[in-house]
Amino acid sequence: MSKDKQYIKQIHTRRWLMLRREVLSRHPLCERCQAEGRTRAATEVHHITPVEEGVSPLDKRTLMFDAHNLQALCHECHVRTHTELGRSGRQANADRQHRKAEATISRFFSS
Repeated sequence: MSKDKQYIKQIHTRRWLMLRREVLSRHPLCERCQAEGRTRAATEVHHITPVEEGVSPLDKRTLMFDAHNLQALCHECHVRTHTELGRSGRQANADRQHRKAEATISRFFSS
């Protein structure tokens, strides 16, 4: 799970819980399992573009609540997806923080 404080705050909002419920109602089966020929219930909602990649609070809110940025997955596929994307573990977090710092510098301090 993300350690981004803004993300953690947003996943506990009524708006997120309602959107999550809507996504799982629309896609009751794991989208990745279906693509791979399996049938398994979706239990989690995955952000395709991570919320943490947003530079500003507005960027993060946009990524958080964009229905087109969400995918219904089972727990196993959600973990596998994060592992394959290199978004798990201490090194992945350090790399993400470095990219975020570079994006912020580029956005606000480039001429």
